[in-house]
Amino acid sequence: MLRQGLDILLVDDDEACLATLEDALEQDGHRILTASRGLEALDRARRAGSAGHACQLTILDVHMPDLSGPETFDELVGVWPDLSAIFVSGRMDEALVRSTRATGVLACLEKPFDLHEMRRLVGRLSGEISARPGRPRPRPRNPWREPR
Repeated sequence: MLRQGLDILLVDDDEACLATLEDALEQDGHRILTASRGLEALDRARRAGSAGHACQLTILDVHMPDLSGPETFDELVGVWPDLSAIFVSGRMDEALVRSTRATGVLACLEKPFDLHEMRRLVGRLSGEISARPGRPRPRPRNPWREPR
């Protein structure tokens, strides 16, 4: 069975990491929305949500200048209740990892992470997320990508 790509929100204040991950996941058939800070992510999510678009997965840096990854995720779930997350951080806190198990956070990866490992993880989660009952099917195009 061919998996459909997900709508994914990437949030990281490291622009190089953000661009690399965006390119790789788009090559894998996912539609990507990016933000470099938590507040920017919330603004983009609210605008997308009011236009009828929803992300199924977010990949969030834990440590960012304005809102932390966990704070951002808590707010994003208010916009997209079925949202799942992967947390990434250069300083992963074991207490944070333990506390996220029941909150929609599906994985925590330490930076620098292996890009192939991330792609495999997102591919596996794509199948799991797509199989959830009642989940709307992803859109066939990326509604957030501006024409080049």
